[in-house]
Amino acid sequence: MAANTRDDKWLACAEKGMQAITSVDDLRAWRSYYYFAGGHSYREPRYDTSGGPGGSPCIWADDSMWAIDTPEQPHSILFLLQYRIWGDAPPLDLRNAELRLRLCGDNLALHGARCYFWVATQLPTTTRWHCTAQPIAISPGQWQEPVVLRLSTDPAHWHRSFTSNPANAAGIDEALALCVSYGFSFVGFSQKVTGRVGLAEFALLANVDPAWPLFFPSQSASPPWLTRDRVHQGPVPIARPPSEYGETPPGLGREEAGLCLHGESLVTSGDPVRYAYLAFFEAAALGKRDLRNALLIVRHNGTAFDAAGGKICFFVEHTASGTRWVLRVPFETADTDLFYELLVANPAFWARLSGSLGLAEVLAGRESETGYDLLGFVLIEPQGSPRGLWELIRFSLGPTVDGRWTGQQGD
Repeated sequence: MAANTRDDKWLACAEKGMQAITSVDDLRAWRSYYYFAGGHSYREPRYDTSGGPGGSPCIWADDSMWAIDTPEQPHSILFLLQYRIWGDAPPLDLRNAELRLRLCGDNLALHGARCYFWVATQLPTTTRWHCTAQPIAISPGQWQEPVVLRLSTDPAHWHRSFTSNPANAAGIDEALALCVSYGFSFVGFSQKVTGRVGLAEFALLANVDPAWPLFFPSQSASPPWLTRDRVHQGPVPIARPPSEYGETPPGLGREEAGLCLHGESLVTSGDPVRYAYLAFFEAAALGKRDLRNALLIVRHNGTAFDAAGGKICFFVEHTASGTRWVLRVPFETADTDLFYELLVANPAFWARLSGSLGLAEVLAGRESETGYDLLGFVLIEPQGSPRGLWELIRFSLGPTVDGRWTGQQGD
């Protein structure tokens, strides 16, 4: 299946409801990968506001920015790539997605290499697949005609070039469904590819639900976050912007935070386990989706938060029965890295804080008569009154993966 330039098919996909999830505005997010023994770095290509076809924006990467990635089999040069985590964005479902791009070579010496598009996932383990069925030609000295690729899930169209754990590698269906990174590579060279490559008019179309994954704070339909404070006792909105709470703790290099919450306002309750609600929202904001095997991604900042010995955990709650389940893996207060966890419906990975309902029926949402009503973050077993400022910077929930991938079908 060769790369093609069927603009009519591209437009037809758009008319069928496929969402344009990347555009030329994303060109500044691309990087080149420079691998060396014991480490690596990401080099920023040169951005040109008018150097592309018809004066459009483009980026240029050259051989000073890339190196041969020897752990890849065969060895590869990842000359342009994007990571979703750089923008704290959720994974993409690229099954049967289509992408458009235009490339240009400048004094490019391929040494027998071919150019391929690739996708990578980190679940269940880091795995990269190259779309070898659709090699991409690079026009020397001029911008090629638009190339359109369709990302089939047929394993015959792909080659697995890397996995961090061969015993638990992701298949191509998994890699496409939970894609956290994608890009272009050179493969099959006899020596390092030299010269430079330009990329313009890159766009990606996929069958995505604009409300799923739920992504905060970038999603316009973000749910209203609530807490329980000492004054009101009942649910109250968490005010934004963060400036209403004073200065944001330094060190993250951000211009904009998500939610900020003062620990002194929290009310602690519960029997037999003490707990305090941090931030939560109502299940109606999700349409009570089935959360079994949904992917949770969180970035928070608790460096200025004194949890009084308590643990910050994700929870789901069925209010009428008072059933609350919390993930056993807590969020470290000093950790501002992204937190990844699949919400498998296995009680071994959860603790029942209260109530008697089973985990699977609570996670099932509208698929169960006793699905969750609330979900969010709770402070478990504080030994005193929490103090200081807690921030929820990024929150992503979804997509829901096939239970066969995790080996978990329920409790």
